[in-house]
Formats: sequence, structure tokens, C-alpha cells
Amino acid sequence: MAARARLSHEVADGLFNVHAAVFGTDLPVYRGHVHRVIGLVGAQCDVRDALARPLGVAAFFHDAGIWFDNTWNYLPSSIRRATAALDAEDQRQAGLVSALIAEHHRLRPAHSADPLVEAFRRADLTDLTASALRAPGVSRQTYRALVAEYPARGFRPLLLRAFGRGLREDPLHPAPMLKL
Repeated sequence: MAARARLSHEVADGLFNVHAAVFGTDLPVYRGHVHRVIGLVGAQCDVRDALARPLGVAAFFHDAGIWFDNTWNYLPSSIRRATAALDAEDQRQAGLVSALIAEHHRLRPAHSADPLVEAFRRADLTDLTASALRAPGVSRQTYRALVAEYPARGFRPLLLRAFGRGLREDPLHPAPMLKL
């Protein structure tokens, strides 16, 4: 694993250590997803040193509002929490962290010109579909290696339960995080 990817993983793990109780029994499921997303971003593009910590923060918080705020309409709270968690040195990357989270469920390519945002969107989609829709340059073998290192542990069933919750919260708009 490249040093920059390692730093992003370490940042995410530090946040998991601090906030483990928030996730309860879902901790290993969400933790694996976060680490697979980081690995898939690193497989698509070079993460500059200055972006390794912000990537780890964005990856940790990208879906975390589901647990922190007990809602399926979690993008606004996930963005708010992620930008608040950036240290003083990384605050200049708050816009990028916001874009990483805001655009990670976009159905079309990201609006942001920063290639990291599109890589993050594609990484999340790759993991969501268990590599059926792969990010550019990411082989099934690469994805399998990430799953071996960071097991899925019921990730897709967790998503189905969460979608059911979205149906109960707002039956006419059960997937508020999806954007065109």
C-alpha cells in the first residue's frame, strides 16, 4: 500500500477509534466500506500528500450521517461533520471534502473539476456494486484483494435495510442522496 493511501487509512481508523460506539454492530461493515473506497481511490489516481488526510476524513464521514444523525437523508450532516473534523492545516481543503461527499452518489460524472472527486464517486459505486461497475483502471483482482483485506461483512444487506428505512422516512423520495 502506498504511503499516502496508508495515511488516509490511518486517518479513517483514528476516527473509527474515536466514534466506534456510534456505529454499534455496524462498525465492521461500514469500516470495511470506508477502507475499500480509500483503496479504490488510490487504485485510480495518485493522491497528493496534502490530500491524504482530507481523503481519510471524507471517506470516514461520507455515509456516517446515517449513524450520527439517524437519518437516510445524510449528505448534509455528513458534510457538516467532515468539514468540522478537519484540522486547522486541512481547513483549506474543506471545499474538496464537501465535494467528495456531496457528489459521491451522483449518477453521472462529478461536476467538480478535481479528479479526486470523480475517483471517489467511482470508488463508492464500484464497492456498492461489488465491482460489477468498476472504476477505470480497477481490475476485479484489485477489488478482490481489497475485499480480502477489508471484508464486506454484510455491506449490501445493510444498504437494503437502510433503503427500507428511507422508504419509511419519505416514501415519495426514498433515496434523497442520489443526484443526476
